[in-house]
Amino acid sequence: MKKNIRNIIIIIAVLLVANPRTADAQKVSVSTNMLTWANLGTANVDANVSVSKHFTLFAGAKYNPWEIRTKSQVTLMNQQITGYLGAKYWPWHVYSGWWIGAKAQFQDFDQAGLWSQNLVSGKALGLGLSAGYSIMISEHINLDLGIGGWGGRVLNYVGYKDLGGIEAATKGSRNFVFLDNMIVAFAYIF
Repeated sequence: MKKNIRNIIIIIAVLLVANPRTADAQKVSVSTNMLTWANLGTANVDANVSVSKHFTLFAGAKYNPWEIRTKSQVTLMNQQITGYLGAKYWPWHVYSGWWIGAKAQFQDFDQAGLWSQNLVSGKALGLGLSAGYSIMISEHINLDLGIGGWGGRVLNYVGYKDLGGIEAATKGSRNFVFLDNMIVAFAYIF
């Protein structure tokens, strides 16, 4: 897992540093999604680099190591390490107005208590689409609103009957498509 994190960080750094073209507008933005933070404290960051008047490349990550036990002894867990790379098209110009995006995403996850008390672990790889609107609040601050989903293949899927993870109930791989992101994000534009 540490090797995957290191590779994701290297890819993000290369994309941000190796921008061969300049754009007429501001060049870089960094944002965080408030609704993702509300998902059991999942830390998240996105970085966008403009490559023309209408296109940005982006990279991002989500991280959640938490396990929360409720008063009724229900364990809630949405642990994940997620990394993604993609591009956005802005019809008017970058960092302003409507946008649509596409991405490739990898996720290593452990989930429990969200839909059932069973523990589910696995790795997922897939592609996603998103759309939204960016509202300029000030010269350097934007509010991004949007929605996105992704689909692909869950690899090395294991479902356990309980949180102890002793007896596997299901194993294997499966295809999936689901809503990935409700976006209410604040972006700082450099």
